Amino acid sequence: MTSILGKSQKSRRSDTLYVGSLAKGFSVLQAFRKGQRELGLADLRLSEVAKLSGLDKSAAQRFTNTLVELGYLEKDLRTRRYRPALKLTEFYYTYLVSNRLAEIAMPRLIEASNVYGTTVNLCEPSGTHVTYTIRVPHQKAFYRATIPGRAMPAFCTAPGHAILATRTDEEVEQVLTESDLTPMTSKTVTDPRKVRSLIKQTRKNGYSITVEQSLPHEISTAAPVLNSERRAVAAVQIPVYMPHWTVEQVKEKVVPLILETARAVSGSYFEES
Repeated sequence: MTSILGKSQKSRRSDTLYVGSLAKGFSVLQAFRKGQRELGLADLRLSEVAKLSGLDKSAAQRFTNTLVELGYLEKDLRTRRYRPALKLTEFYYTYLVSNRLAEIAMPRLIEASNVYGTTVNLCEPSGTHVTYTIRVPHQKAFYRATIPGRAMPAFCTAPGHAILATRTDEEVEQVLTESDLTPMTSKTVTDPRKVRSLIKQTRKNGYSITVEQSLPHEISTAAPVLNSERRAVAAVQIPVYMPHWTVEQVKEKVVPLILETARAVSGSYFEES
């Protein structure tokens, strides 16, 4: 069975075209994402890269040094620590410049952001997660909330629920089975039965609201961007924060705005697909 966003890890490895050495190289780059700390991205030593990538130290050294030579990692000769290099941003540019959905969504997200001065994001499905591919931040947003590329678990986020609500029960069950249900806050719903109930409610409403499930004080609202088969290819998300906003205010103001925005993006995307 495949994930909502592509092949499962098991099916990838059984694919005769799968190149394991290339995957190991990317596991080194992913180690830096796993090494993130609260205030920024950690510089990692080779032993830490090996641990986080799952490679032995010899393999980690070869792949890390190759990535340094290619310009995707930098090495501090004094501390002997590694960090991501500027060249990595080329991958993000390559993805977005060829992403017609992002091009369609951007002006509509900016327009929506101006209505109440809120952050507006476009999230796309990625395995058991959703990834923030476009972020239109408001003026007081903290830095990490303005950076595209962050992946969040689908099971406890409003955009995740909005996307999963357009999937079959079997697909939802697969995502829940493969997800790490570790709570992100004290309010995170991790009971699969309750998560299923929230997704069913999202199907009924056409939008999702989560309260402090992934970030303290955050009320997150999301609605799906649909293709011609009525399956979500993304979700529009608007986060607001208590006590400046209440759930009642979100339902009155944010829900109509997010539904209108998601429908506008869906309509344009449907016409071109």
